This record gives sequence, structure tokens and C-alpha cells, in this order.
Amino acid sequence: MSEETLTIEHFKLPLENGLNLEGEVRVPAGTAPKPVILISHGFRGHKDWAFWPEVSGRLAGSGFYTVSFNFSRIAARNIDGINPEEAAEAATLSRELLDLEQVLNSLKEGSLPLAGLADTERIAVLGHSRAGGSNILFAAEHPEVKALVVWNGGSAPQPQQDEGAPALTPQERAIREDQQRNKERFNLEDALGRVSAAALLIQGDQDREALLLQHAGFREQAPQHRYLSIRGADHTFGTVDPYEGSTSALNEAVASTIAFLQEKLV
Repeated sequence: MSEETLTIEHFKLPLENGLNLEGEVRVPAGTAPKPVILISHGFRGHKDWAFWPEVSGRLAGSGFYTVSFNFSRIAARNIDGINPEEAAEAATLSRELLDLEQVLNSLKEGSLPLAGLADTERIAVLGHSRAGGSNILFAAEHPEVKALVVWNGGSAPQPQQDEGAPALTPQERAIREDQQRNKERFNLEDALGRVSAAALLIQGDQDREALLLQHAGFREQAPQHRYLSIRGADHTFGTVDPYEGSTSALNEAVASTIAFLQEKLV
């Protein structure tokens, strides 16, 4: 199904301190309510980064009410005069989870566009990179999430302040302190073991070593979930930004995601 056959509507959810969550809803033709996918971009990305517009369209074209959005840290970069500490806090994992909460609440309240086409009894979350980790935590804490898909996701590298190294930036310091305050909550292996939703974790076998090791740990500690390793795939499935088109690795990730979600939600 092409983008032209989808209905696309924009939204903006206001937050405190002038922040907001900006995004789009994409739905295919038809009046029946559709299962929902909330899509979360990675730490260095945004909702329009590289493959996300195409992927969001392909998921919607497969029969889903898709919601893609920018985390509030994207808005924080563009607000003149924002307090540097507030801008730094917007980049933390805790803030990412609050943003997901806001999107979910808006969905359940019917305040997102085309709300009548969303079946809020069938909700999935999809996250890439750091957002894959936050989506694991989110699914563990929200039983209304019925399916979880993680793309090359896990714990983000923790900023270190080694002796003789340059001082941490305000953002790096905020992220580090947030991780230290929430060590127990942010334990992804434990959280994944508590996820009641059906889960699919997709990992490129050419990604960075820390994520490959964590993926192996996920398999060992939460064998009840489904896992897929994509041969030859790096952290972005071989794609670049600006986007130059899909790859076989990305196509495999998308096809596997659609098949899994149709199995679990449709």
C-alpha cells in the first residue's frame, strides 16, 4: 500500500516547560478499528530520520494504526532560552518513559487524530536503539501493551567521567545521574523477564559488541520471548540519513515485525 492511500494527520501534545511531543498518525483505508503501533526512534534520531517515514507507512499499510513521534528532547533543542538543566533532563531515559506515557494516555483518552480508528485493546510498541530499551521497561510497567518489538535495542552507553577525561556535558551528566538513580528500574534483563506482552527482539549481528552481548543475555534470561538475528545487519540495518532507500536487512526486520504483530494482534 502506497503512502498516497494512507490517511496521515499530524499532532502536537504540549508538555511542561514549553516542551511538546510532535508526531503523525497513519492509518489505512477502512472504518473498522485497527490495532495500534507506537513507534519510538533512537537516541540520535527523530521521527523523520532515515527509514522511519517509510517504515511507518509500511506498517500502516499492513493494517495498523501507527503513531510516530519525536521525543521531547527534540523540541528542547529548538526552544530559545530554555534552561540548560531542563534541556539536559529532556534527554534522560526517565523523560523518555514519561513521553511514552503521555502518548499512551492520549491514545487511550481518544485525543490523538483519527481516534475512532484505534483499537486501544490491541496496542504494540516498537523501539529502536535506546528506545528499544525504554520500550522494554515501558511494556514491563504497562500490561495494556499486548506486543513489544525491539530493533537493535538495549542499554545505552553510560557517560563516564574518568580521571583526566574532559568534563561531562550537562546532557551527559543528566543521563548518567538518571541511570545511577534508577539502576534497579532500568535493569533491562529483569524487566524483559517481567514483560507479559508477546515480544520479538530483532538484532543485527554486526551491531556494537555491547548490544550483541546484551541480546545474548536477553535470550538466556527471558527465553519465553522470540528472538531474531539478522545476518550482516548493523545498528541501522545498512541504511543512512539522509535516506537512500531500504536494504535487505531492513526489509527482513520490517517483514518479521509485520508478521509477528499480525500474528499477535490481528
